[in-house]
Order: sequence, then C-alpha cells, then structure tokens
Amino acid sequence: MHPGPRFSSPAFKGTRLLLPTQPVGRGQAIGPWDRSRMPSSKPRPAEVAQETKRHYLPMIKSQYSEYYNWPCYSYLYHHPIPVEHWPTNAYRDANVAPPQFSVTVGDPVDLAIEWAQSLGDPDQRIPFIAAANDKRAGGDWETGVIGYEERFCRRSTLSLTLSTPAPDSPVDSNYPIPSEGCIYSNCVVVFRGPHEQYTKWEPENWSHLPVVSVPAARWPKLNQMGTKFAFEVEKELVRAKIRAALSACVYNGFTRVLIGNFGLGNSARNPARELAELWRDVFLYDPDFRGRFVQVCFVFEDLYESTTRLIFEDMTKKAKGGGSSSSKSKSRSHSSNSSSAPTSATPSDYDIFAAVFDNAEIQTVLSRQDPRCNISMLTS
Repeated sequence: MHPGPRFSSPAFKGTRLLLPTQPVGRGQAIGPWDRSRMPSSKPRPAEVAQETKRHYLPMIKSQYSEYYNWPCYSYLYHHPIPVEHWPTNAYRDANVAPPQFSVTVGDPVDLAIEWAQSLGDPDQRIPFIAAANDKRAGGDWETGVIGYEERFCRRSTLSLTLSTPAPDSPVDSNYPIPSEGCIYSNCVVVFRGPHEQYTKWEPENWSHLPVVSVPAARWPKLNQMGTKFAFEVEKELVRAKIRAALSACVYNGFTRVLIGNFGLGNSARNPARELAELWRDVFLYDPDFRGRFVQVCFVFEDLYESTTRLIFEDMTKKAKGGGSSSSKSKSRSHSSNSSSAPTSATPSDYDIFAAVFDNAEIQTVLSRQDPRCNISMLTS
C-alpha cells in the first residue's frame, strides 16, 4: 500500500515563543507571558473542549479549510514507511552528518510554530512528533483529562484531523493505530493558547503545523534496577515506533523535527536514559535516517519531571509490600507528579536528554566504532 501524498504548505500566521537554540537552565525564563495581565480564573477544560467541538471545528472545516488549503484529515501509516516509497529527492547530507540537537523547555506546539516562522520561509514547517492515544482521536480530550494530547485537541483541530481519514485513504478509520504505526496530520490549525488559560487568538493570528501522532509504549517491563527494558522485544518495539515517526517526516519532506514528551511521565514510564539513547542511536546509526535531518529539538514542558523518580518510587512501594500503583494512577497526567525538583539519584527527564544529546557527548559517541558493526559485517 502506497502512503498518502505530500503537501505544499500555505503561509504561517501569528507569532509565539522563540525557540531556544541552547538548553534552558534552571531558573531561566521559559516564555514571554505576562502573568500579571492574565485572568484570575482558569477556564474549565471540559467547557473549552465543548466550545472547540461545537464552534471552532465546524467553522474551520466549512469556512477556512478549502480557502486556506487547511485539510482537516490525516493519513494512517501502519508501519514505518519503506525507503523505496520515499521521494527520490529526499534530503540526505553527503557526509551523513548528524543533526544539530537541542533540548529545551516550553510548550511544544508554540515552539514548533515559532521555530517554523523564525526560518523566514513559509514552505519551511516543523513537524511535531506527539504521543497519542491508540484507540480514539485525542483520547479523553472532551473531559477534564490534562494529558498533552487532550490539551492540544482543545486548542486546535487535532481531534478532527486524527478522526478523519484522507479522501484517498484506503481505510475507513484511522483507529486503532497499529503498534508500529502512526497518523500523519499535515495541517493542524491552532486557535487558542496553551492550557494555562486557553487564550483565544484572533483568526489572523491562527497558526498551523504538521503533527505525527504515535502511540507510546506504556509501562514496559524493566530490569531490577528500573533503568532498562527487561525484554529486547519491548525495546525494539519502541525503536519501531521511533522509526515510524521519523519515516513519516522524511516521506513528507521534513529535515527538521520537534519531539515532545514521548514515552515518559506517569502515563508511559519508559526508562528515560535508554529511551534517549534509542533516539540517538536511530539518528546517528540507522542507515535509513543517517544524514536525513538538519535539526532536532526535544521539548519538555516541565524542567523537573522525572520518570526515573516515578519508577523508583513504584519499585520502593512494591519492595515494602504496597503493591504496584493502581490503574487509576497510571491514567493520571504526568503533570501531577513533577512539581518537586529531582535529586542527583533521580535526574529529571530534561537533564537526562540534555546529557545524552550534549554536543560533546555526541562527538564522543561518534568517535567510537559503530555498534551496529561486527566481524561478519566487516568481512562480508
């Protein structure tokens, strides 16, 4: 089955956050919001969702979609797109040089929009790789759930694009998303600010971005130390998910990518360092992806969120006979577990990714022998 077509992009509108090119340090300002001018009352997420569903989605679909070339549909890719289906002119650095990596803190959607606008070319867009519910578009976005996909749906057309297969799609529904698959939404229109206030934007300030929605592996079995996947098959499934997301980006002509909190936090609990190293391994060594990307940015909403701490706390509870956390705790947003600063024994996810993708560390890794090489490969 041949994947869906690639699109040209209309012009961007609006200005949001500046994308940091260097990691953000503790205590450093993250965004330009003037909280003193914010309304004192916070809107109810369920009410915002209902307004999005009843007003914004029908209006954008009927009045804006065709005029602005904002397609309100998406493509389901069941597996990583094979290289033979990629465009023949897909970018590849002649020296297969690694991308420029950055790790920062902020709202992923706002940062992706501003990054694209800062490039000064309306055809340059930044795809956002986002964790997704594998069974329904946007998960529980119409309720008060505060997972990032749910919050994103309340301020954009994401739920509409995810739930609508493209006219030339071979499937009647994009759900459930296969374990090694993803959904590519070429144009997700953003018409509100982040979830702190869900501030309404004027139509002339609306923006849009491509989104690659991938179900993260959730609560994999870990080794006794809680630092690595216990089973290679689960680790390789995560690698397949990463490859699915990146192949969708390459296929659709992108050389820059922004990656959100994928597979971390209380809802997923993948080992943070091994997850970071999996991303790094694919970018540096996977023969399909080496040299395909110019810039890669990992974005964390919370500087102090620590999946490592969550894992250790659960292991301690089990060791004391308290049993594992309840299914209810698994479904709670990671935001409720990340308010305190991590200790040296439980570094934050930001700290781990910043260390793994530090430029000096990248150069050290590249100076070693490619771990994919072995005697049989060298002599074949």
